Amino acid sequence: MDLLIMFHEIHRLKREGFSASWIGRHLVLDRRTVIKYLNMSEEKYLSYKSEGQPRRKRLAPYEDFIRDRLEDCPEASAAQVHDWLKEHYDELADVNEKTVFNFVLWVRNKHEIPKQFNHRDFGKVEEQPYGYQAQADFGEYNTITQEGTRKKVYFFAMVLSRSRQKYMVFRDSPFTTEAVIDAHEQCFAFYMGIPKQIVYDQDTLMLVSENHGDLLLTDAFRSYVNYRGFKQYFCRKSDPQSKGKVENVVKYIKYNFLRGRKYINLPVLNQQAEAWLTRTGNIKVHSVTRKIPREEWLIEMLHLSPLGGVYQTPDNKQWYTVRKDNTIAYKGNFYCLPRGTYQGEQTKVILQLMDDYLVFQDCNHNEIIRYKRVSGKGKHVGSNNLKRDYSLKIDTLVNKIAVDFPEKDVVRDYLEKIRKSNPRYIRDQLVLIEKQVEAFGIELMRKAIDFCLLHSIYKATDLEMVARKIQAETNNPDKELPSSFQVKSINKAAFTITPEKSNISDYKNLMN
Repeated sequence: MDLLIMFHEIHRLKREGFSASWIGRHLVLDRRTVIKYLNMSEEKYLSYKSEGQPRRKRLAPYEDFIRDRLEDCPEASAAQVHDWLKEHYDELADVNEKTVFNFVLWVRNKHEIPKQFNHRDFGKVEEQPYGYQAQADFGEYNTITQEGTRKKVYFFAMVLSRSRQKYMVFRDSPFTTEAVIDAHEQCFAFYMGIPKQIVYDQDTLMLVSENHGDLLLTDAFRSYVNYRGFKQYFCRKSDPQSKGKVENVVKYIKYNFLRGRKYINLPVLNQQAEAWLTRTGNIKVHSVTRKIPREEWLIEMLHLSPLGGVYQTPDNKQWYTVRKDNTIAYKGNFYCLPRGTYQGEQTKVILQLMDDYLVFQDCNHNEIIRYKRVSGKGKHVGSNNLKRDYSLKIDTLVNKIAVDFPEKDVVRDYLEKIRKSNPRYIRDQLVLIEKQVEAFGIELMRKAIDFCLLHSIYKATDLEMVARKIQAETNNPDKELPSSFQVKSINKAAFTITPEKSNISDYKNLMN
């Protein structure tokens, strides 16, 4: 009866001249429902209601999938669910977004999966000409790995202001200035051109200080900007409206692409991101412009500046003086270098910054050692292993010793046997043998090595004893070495002392 009263009320309002839209708002009905009822007679309406059976939903086969995903990620939007369906089901029927929205709402109501809204308002910025402006921003998100652990990922996003064409680059560690420059290069390659202006936040990776409008860029980013030739606009603090487009893109990436996605590894994540852009991010009709970003980009691409050659990062190597204790002072901390690096007051090494590492090189650009950059001041960074001289590798040291001998292969074979016998202390063994060669000479050491090879003696200290014996026999061929040695002491009386002996009766008396 209530439905029949509503049917007559719709027709009464129509006869009074009200539009279908007004009637729908007045009776809280969809305008299309009002039009459908206006085209029915009372008999047809009653027949329609009596036959009314719930229509089969086109997305009904996917109800379990959608329910599971919504239970795992209840804040997911209908648009994100639509993208998940396209990603996992190649045979998905061609349904419009409204159908997906209605079905997702039906699944939420049926299985009691409410959605929590975290809404942030943005002000609309005036549309820019084609090719004039892009907006860029950073984002981070805590994903879940396949093992169930949390993994934070970082991304750099850029969007062309006019076409809304998007691109993003992911990393598994925080961005550095060099990584930001590389992300720009990837974005420009994707856009096939460079916009005239890019809008940023005041991020320290690019901007040292705003200085009342006089922008002070970091050295690396300033060199890059000068090479590419685009203008920069840095928003004031707490002013997201100035770059509302990329703010929405960051939110879109987080809550349409990343939310509910399992992290496998970084290359796979970047591949999935490009597939998402091709499938959804740059293909869906934009809610504001009502145009497809990729189709608009084909127009905007013609107004972008040509990309030109490949940008080469300038040499970020710096010379540092080595202190007497074989350390380098860098930003308030001391980094240890191998002993022997210091060769006088003019000793210098090259310090190269590579992501989170400090790489120390000699004057020939050979790496000496590297450390992970540490925060704070006054820290001493190094290892006890640096007390040894690691300037030469083991193979180099072996060749250095063997090269002066006539039978190089024999000497090299002996040194390799020492290396096999004492792998842990091989460097110390070789350094000692090198000193023995200098002390005893090539000819005498060659005899000592032959003797040690014959008797399987593979120790540097034993080799030295053999060399000393051969040297003694060579200098005094008629004198035999004594088989034992007498101890000589300044205090001769020390050898005449007789220790006192206790009487057993003394112990018996104590016990009784």
